[in-house]
Amino acid sequence: MTGDGVPSEFEELLAEHCASIGALTRHLREVILAARPDLTERVYRGWPAVGFHHPSHGCVAAVYPARDHVSVGFEHGADLPDPHGLLEGTGRRLRYLRFKPDDSAPTHEHLIEYLSLAAG
Repeated sequence: MTGDGVPSEFEELLAEHCASIGALTRHLREVILAARPDLTERVYRGWPAVGFHHPSHGCVAAVYPARDHVSVGFEHGADLPDPHGLLEGTGRRLRYLRFKPDDSAPTHEHLIEYLSLAAG
């Protein structure tokens, strides 16, 4: 854990990415934890991602930094309503929101809304 409460594994995960992806990933993590303080985080180096766990629902979301975007995946996203038509993916379970450093859609308000749908 670093001095500011960020898991050291999280910073190691971001070291593999450019500054803009790292900054966006940090920001999305902060949005998630501020909106849902009931969630705990865990870094998964094999995915590579940071997962967010609800005390009774288990893993509800994960942040996946990539080369030119950051995805926030919802573990049971295929079962979620999609009121804004923003969820991407065609798998049996996972759906995600895709954020780009220079993109304004989806918004952080959308992220918080979908988190609430996922975590109850």
